[in-house]
Order: sequence, then C-alpha cells, then structure tokens
Amino acid sequence: MFFHADWASNSASGVDPDITLQDAYSQIPTIHNATGISSDALRQIVDGNVERTLFVTGDSYVNVLKLNLILIQTYPTIYQAYDQ
Repeated sequence: MFFHADWASNSASGVDPDITLQDAYSQIPTIHNATGISSDALRQIVDGNVERTLFVTGDSYVNVLKLNLILIQTYPTIYQAYDQ
C-alpha cells in the first residue's frame, strides 16, 4: 500500500486506519520517491479526504484505506509495480 497507519496507536482490533493530517503529509515524500506520483497530486488527494472528529472544529484526520483505494484507482499501473 501507499499510505500506512500508525501502528503505535492501533485500535482494540489491532487496526486503526485513521492517521492525523500531519502524519499523512509526512508520508508524501516517501510515496513520491517510491512511485513518482507528484507530491502536489498526493497532497490534493489527502486534502480532498480530510475528516474531523467533531464536525468543523475537531482534529483533522484521514483514513489510509480510503486514500490507498483512491490511489489504486487513479494510478493502477503504478500500484501494480509498487505492490510487488
């Protein structure tokens, strides 16, 4: 996968697909370097999928599963090469 969850703060099920917005931004250079997907395109995908814990005023987060599915659909050829 492209984006990775923070396993140190995992949920009771052992999987927490949500990461902070800052965590997502910090992964962009690594994903860009590994895939060639532009940093701007990655940031737009992250920014377009921000959720909040409390309507408008809560903490910002993104769901890595959702981000990864968007990237797989948008860049299927890159995903096939990256996932091997």
